Parts: sequence; structure tokens; C-alpha cells
Amino acid sequence: MRTQIVVCALALAVAPAQAADTGRAYAEKHRTQIVDELLKLAAVPDLHGNVAQLNKNVPVLADMMKQRGLNPEIWSTPDGISELFGEKTVPGAKKTLLFYIHYDGQPVDPKRWAQPDPFVPVIRSDTIEAGGKIVTGPGSAGYEDNWRIYGRATADDKGPIVAFLNALDAVGGHPKENIKVILDGEEEGGGTALREVVAKYPEKLHSDVLIILDGPQHNSGKTTMFYGARGGTSLRLTVYTAKQGLHSGNYGNWMPDANIRLAQLISSMVDANGKVTVPGFYSDVLPFDSGAIAMMKAVPDDVGKMQAAFGVGSTDRVGDSFQEGLNLPTFSVHAMQGGELGAVIPASASADIQMRLVKENDPKVMVNRVTDYIRAQGYLVLDHDPDVATLVANAKVAKVTARLGEGGQGSGAWRTDPNNPEAAFVTDAVRASAGNNLVRIRTLGGTVPAIPFIEAYHVPVVGISLANFDDNQHTDNENLRIGNLIDGVHTLATIMTH
Repeated sequence: MRTQIVVCALALAVAPAQAADTGRAYAEKHRTQIVDELLKLAAVPDLHGNVAQLNKNVPVLADMMKQRGLNPEIWSTPDGISELFGEKTVPGAKKTLLFYIHYDGQPVDPKRWAQPDPFVPVIRSDTIEAGGKIVTGPGSAGYEDNWRIYGRATADDKGPIVAFLNALDAVGGHPKENIKVILDGEEEGGGTALREVVAKYPEKLHSDVLIILDGPQHNSGKTTMFYGARGGTSLRLTVYTAKQGLHSGNYGNWMPDANIRLAQLISSMVDANGKVTVPGFYSDVLPFDSGAIAMMKAVPDDVGKMQAAFGVGSTDRVGDSFQEGLNLPTFSVHAMQGGELGAVIPASASADIQMRLVKENDPKVMVNRVTDYIRAQGYLVLDHDPDVATLVANAKVAKVTARLGEGGQGSGAWRTDPNNPEAAFVTDAVRASAGNNLVRIRTLGGTVPAIPFIEAYHVPVVGISLANFDDNQHTDNENLRIGNLIDGVHTLATIMTH
């Protein structure tokens, strides 16, 4: 027994130097197996909020975890969503690494996809835009790096699940540190399940660092880490001009058009460069300190490449760079409704406004700033529909209702100091895998659910983005580049043996 322990210790001692080679060699040797495992998992529908669909994923995921010795636990929650937990304890380990990955996916409209069923994944020899053809299996060289797996949740976020599990295989089931993982079934669109299990299982979920696997890589295609993410808040704005719509011929040039009033109000909030004109909108964040500026400048953004990839003819100029824009709050109109058919001047019009916020922003303060601006434009601002007397007595009337997030306590934005020792540990591990091909992002544009862990355990959080930047997450024809899946196994294996 003593000899076995010594041999194991020696193996772990040399593991950091060999980890990159070991992870890469394993991933290349088992490329077909890894891809096939993702194809099988992605074929199980997983629409956010569809409890029946999500529950069909649970036994599949639990079996995949069991095969890796993670001893899966299935934690049920009152809303029917299951959270899966697994761990691998290493004698003598100095750290405990908790990985967060989600298994639910975004809604789909099959008519908008280039395949009959988004949950029957297909492999193409390249992107659809580049004329990639459907392939029915591995070629003579196996599944090639630039081939794409098209299907809902392939990139967001089942690909990272498969990469994580195969990274455990790559290290022979013997990581250097304690490894824990939680698979969340309620990330897309939010919910209470994660907060419930974070509160219920602190002894299970406590760790030295939380590593979130989500989001697309930087558009350079380099390995990407992030140290924070934006949160958000939203409000619904409705303007009123009368108690009902009126005939546009009989009352045109007399009754104000609610659609026009709404458009004028919103357009006054944003200038021609995309900057928000609401007083104080950026004041919580600016100016950036020297460390933040240096980190943002180090990111090798290729804006021209992004414009070509997404078909963007002109861009907003809110920050001095793309990265500065990611570190500022945003203001966007996701939908507008107003009017009716039949030559009628609309009496009301509404807009759904989303604000992406960074760590320094308080959602209540931001909503109040927008509301105060609307009031300053001469509007009576209500939180309910006006009656006729109110409409007659006021030249301009608007209703504002805000969605401040769970309990109205925060936006979900967070940021970890990159110099935090545990964050630096993960950075060093990823750099050992990526070398100079590492991009470090101060703030991820999207939202990931780190806040429940931060609030409960005060744990430092970092993120690693494994999917290709053009993965179409949340929209039609979501896809994962096979080379990214293989690289993910390599990167995570290096972390596990660092």
C-alpha cells in the first residue's frame, strides 16, 4: 500500500509539467468518442422552464458523471428543476475547485433553423455562411477542428459539460486538487433553484474558487478567461395620449400619435453615437483606473473582423474601445408595441427597455435615473394605467414598471480582482495550457449566475469561455466548433493537474 501511495504521489508531482501534453494527447486520441458523447447529450431537448424535458436530461447527465467517479447527487427543488452535484476528493489536496456549468437551453423556432430539428444535431464541414456541408460521420482524419456541430445547447452549455467530463478522463481520474461540479438546470432566464441549493448545501458547494464555464471565446479564437460579468435590470415604458385610438383621417394633425411620442422620448435618451444622455448614466463607473485600462487595452480586438462576421455596417461609439463598452452600462430597446390596423392613431405605445449593468451600478438607482429623465421631459410618471381624468389633466402621461431582479437586491453583476490568489492560480493554470494564446477579459458582456455563490460563500469567481465566438448562442443555428471542444478538454485537464 505504501508503495502505491508513493507512486501516485510521484505521478501527481510530475503532472503539472505533463498536463498540457496529457490533456491534448487524450483529446486527440479520443476525438470521435468525445464528439459522439456531445451529439448524444445535445439530442435530449432541454428548453429552459420545460420541467419534463429537463428531467429527461438528469439521468443522462447523472450516468455521465457516474462513469467518471463523481458520485452524482440529484438535488430536487420545489419548482421541479433538478440540480446535479458531483465531487472527487483527493487526499492531501490543497485546494477545492468548484466548476459551474448549466444544462438548460434557450427556446427554439425550428422554422428559422437550417435543419429540421434543432435537437437532432448535425455536423457540417464549416459554418453555414461559409457553405459547410452536412457530414454523416468522421472522415478519414476523424472529426476535423473546423467542422461544426449544429444544435441547440451544443455551445451553451452542453459542450463545456462534455469537455469537463472528458478532462477528468484525460487525467486518469486523478486530479491534483479536489474537484466539485454543479450542473444547473435553470440558468437561461433565471429561477430560484440555484439559490435554493446554495443555501441548502453549503458544506457541499463551498470551495476555494468557483470556475464558471460559459460564454463565447474572444473573436481572435484564443483561449479566453473573464473576471466579471454584467448583470441587468429592465423596465417597461408606456406613453398615453388618449383613452382610445381615433380615426387618422378625422383626427390626424390634432390627436398626438403615441407611437411617435414614444419614439421621440426614447430617441432623446440616446445620441447619434449610441451614448445614453440620461444624466448620471455612466457616473458610477467612469473614470476607469489604470489597471482596468491596461487590462482592456491588452485584449486583441479585431473590430473589422467582428463587423464582417455579423454584417454590421456601423458601430456605436460609447467607450474608447470595444472593451470599454463592455465595462459600461448599456441601454437597449428589445421590443416596441403600439397601434392597430384600420387607419387608427394609437392612444398608447410601449417599449421594453433592458439595461446591462456592471458591478458599480445599483439597479434601483439606474431605473430612478431613467424615470427622472422621463419626468424631466414633461411627463407625469405613474406605476399604473391612467384614468380619463388624469389623461385630460396632463399633457404627457407615462407608466414605468421596473423589473429589478430577484428581491430587487442587485443586478447580478460581479467582478473578481485578477490578482486574487485563487484567481491567479486558475490564470496560471490556463496560461500553462494556452501559453501566449490567452485573452483575459475584465467583464463578460453577458450574465452568469455567480452572485448566489459570492453572497453565500464570499468565494472568488473566474470564468472560462470554451465555445467559438460565432456560436450563435441564444439564436438560430447555434453551433460548436469541434476544435473548441477538443481545446476545452485540454484546458480543463491542465487546470485539474496544475
